[in-house]
Amino acid sequence: MRLFARAPLFLCCALVSVFLSFSVLQAAPAADKPVARIIETGDAIEESFVVGKVKSVSSAKVDQLLLDKTGMVSNRQAVEVEVSEGPLSGQTFTVMNEITDNPSFNISVQPGQEVILSVVQGGGDREVNIADYYRAPVLFGLAAVFLAAFLFFGGKQGFKSMAGLVATVALIAFVLLPMSLSGFSPLLVAVFISLAAAACSMFFVAGFSRKACAAVIGTVGGVIVAGIAAQIVITLAPLTGLSSEEAQILRGSVLNQKPAFYSGLLAAGMLIGALGVIMDVAISISSTVTEVARTAANPSFKLLYNAGMNVGRDIMGTMTNTLVLAYAGGALPLLLLARQMPSTKLINLDLFATEIASALSGSLGLVFTIPLTALVSAYLIGRAANTVANSGKTDGAGGADSEDQGIHIEDMPEGGVLKDQSGGIR
Repeated sequence: MRLFARAPLFLCCALVSVFLSFSVLQAAPAADKPVARIIETGDAIEESFVVGKVKSVSSAKVDQLLLDKTGMVSNRQAVEVEVSEGPLSGQTFTVMNEITDNPSFNISVQPGQEVILSVVQGGGDREVNIADYYRAPVLFGLAAVFLAAFLFFGGKQGFKSMAGLVATVALIAFVLLPMSLSGFSPLLVAVFISLAAAACSMFFVAGFSRKACAAVIGTVGGVIVAGIAAQIVITLAPLTGLSSEEAQILRGSVLNQKPAFYSGLLAAGMLIGALGVIMDVAISISSTVTEVARTAANPSFKLLYNAGMNVGRDIMGTMTNTLVLAYAGGALPLLLLARQMPSTKLINLDLFATEIASALSGSLGLVFTIPLTALVSAYLIGRAANTVANSGKTDGAGGADSEDQGIHIEDMPEGGVLKDQSGGIR
């Protein structure tokens, strides 16, 4: 029976495994490629990226020719780097590093520092340049600290939550992205990803229970509302999905798809962006209804529904703020730029309208999640609690033979103090 009760959890894991296996078969790289590569077949040029270590840096000198012709200030320095991985491991190259007056393009290096090197080979020639900072160790270190803190303070429940988080990230990284690159509808894939991610997270955290089922149903309902709202505003506004520089680069170099694909990609992004907050609201309401049913004797549907709605109303404002602030935090440069524009131009700007539509569609899905989760939770959990109470069984949810049968509602006056305090909680 215990194994049977966990069948949906195993089913979720199997579903994730099938999705991951499918994506790996579709996008697995060749086994003979030791490093990530970008191949330009038309010009017979092969570019690979490897890690290198800076051995020495010369003093910077102004590129006088560039300054005279363009007015741009560029300081050139000779950097000696040693390749740390790949076929060129151990070899040393001297590369020229440009330090301009535009900090967004500068890579300042020091001896002993690790960097990412671009190795371009073609026609018998090889060119090595410094491509970027090597940031992976810092990111992995931060991830390790987060993981340790998460598991230390979360304990067993934290481990389950981490498993749900890993499943969600895996679904996005190994299913949504590869299938979108293969030409599948991003919005359709995102809907199924949201369903699978919600099921995995809820069942890992709460087990296979009515609480988890209610939270999943509420999450799916909220995501559907958010998706419909996003698709409507994208169609009627209209929004192209090509407002960002990344989307334009993607369309020009990797995915030459029809415009509908990029609008669907935008809607999928809105959906994924709102998924986390919607799941948080759904499980909070479902947990509240479960605790009320556990402490109240013979809880009615109305009592449980009102409890869920009261909590939902309390967190509605904060969660909406969370969603809006998340989008606003990622668009601070855009907001600063918006201060310099007339309001008429600003509100109709594709990039600005996209951010507003993302925040509002996600918030709309969040708002609809509250009554739906409260309704489903009150029905599923209240029905189970009353069935157990009427049958006289003990399961910790208010049964007749339970040691803790819950606070009797009739004993609670408006002030919230028991009439007969000597009896304690009955």
